[in-house]
Amino acid sequence: MIEKAVKALIEKDYLGFASCFSEDCVFFDYCPSQNGKPNSYIYGSACMELYYRKMFVGEIFEVAEPVIESDKSANFFCSYAGPYVYARLSIEKFDENGLIEKAIVHPA
Repeated sequence: MIEKAVKALIEKDYLGFASCFSEDCVFFDYCPSQNGKPNSYIYGSACMELYYRKMFVGEIFEVAEPVIESDKSANFFCSYAGPYVYARLSIEKFDENGLIEKAIVHPA
């Protein structure tokens, strides 16, 4: 699932990214504060889709040079309409269908 999620981020595919997550997922991103922006706390795949649609269509968020570390983590450079931040995406929990139930992005 980590490969599918990272691929969707690279391709700016908000529908594909949201489809990696369970309906009642929890997703925290602590990297925007590295660029002086508020961190993101997203609850539910529907909100995930809306949030990343805004980020991708508005060209606010971009991912570059991803490295898959394991089946639960990847690191990459990401930009929140500012300088790139070195980040790690960590999946903390899957649901019974193999979808991501809890994930965190934090500075690496």
